Amino acid sequence: MKKKSGKLCYYCGAHATSGEHVPPKQMFKTFDCDCLTVPSCDEHNSMKSGRDQAIVSALLIPLHSGRHRYKLEPEIEQAINAALPSFERAKRKAVRTPFLKDPPAGYEDLPDLAHLAPSVNISSWIRQLTAGIIFSGIFAASTTIKWSKSIVWSPNWFPTESPAPVEQAEFIKIIKPKMELQIELDNLLWQNGWSAHPKPYPSLIYSFQVHIWPEKQIIVRHKIYNRYTWYVNFRATSNSMEKLLKKLRES
Repeated sequence: MKKKSGKLCYYCGAHATSGEHVPPKQMFKTFDCDCLTVPSCDEHNSMKSGRDQAIVSALLIPLHSGRHRYKLEPEIEQAINAALPSFERAKRKAVRTPFLKDPPAGYEDLPDLAHLAPSVNISSWIRQLTAGIIFSGIFAASTTIKWSKSIVWSPNWFPTESPAPVEQAEFIKIIKPKMELQIELDNLLWQNGWSAHPKPYPSLIYSFQVHIWPEKQIIVRHKIYNRYTWYVNFRATSNSMEKLLKKLRES
């Protein structure tokens, strides 16, 4: 039986039995940086479920398969090379699949995507990443923020119900409003978040920013591998917001 630490889980407020790295260590293989660690219960320690490995693979597979089309920064190349062995281990949960069923002329060589198995919920993963980052900065009791009610959205992630190419018309129908909403969100006033200390994360691999809405609303913008943007919108208590503002001023 695992010994309880006396601390509360960063996500649900249950008694913690271990520590969770946020973001997961898998993202920073071969990089000389420190890690933020928060107390976690077994249920919300992503490393134990293998979910981290599957999601990191799913995010990097399109970048790896798109090397012929897109110029990648050395840090991104380094992350891909470090994660390549994990692609094979995660192939049952992160399935490589062609992008479009009917690509237009000039786009026949689009990068492949990665279809995540139903058991791997990337929105929940992003929620937990956000909860861990916020907890690491303000050390607020997990129960003060209802993470299960937070809104998670990305303009760069195209969820598929099966590991098969999608129709071009379907893709255009979904991606156009996403791009329009991203422009609106990116015009907000963003404050840079914090990082691991004393050796910070490489910013091209992971960084985040925060925007404070009126009426105790907060939105976090995650930037992962300099290609994926995820937004998480949630409500917080006045006390948590004050601590967050203080942390942002110090960062």
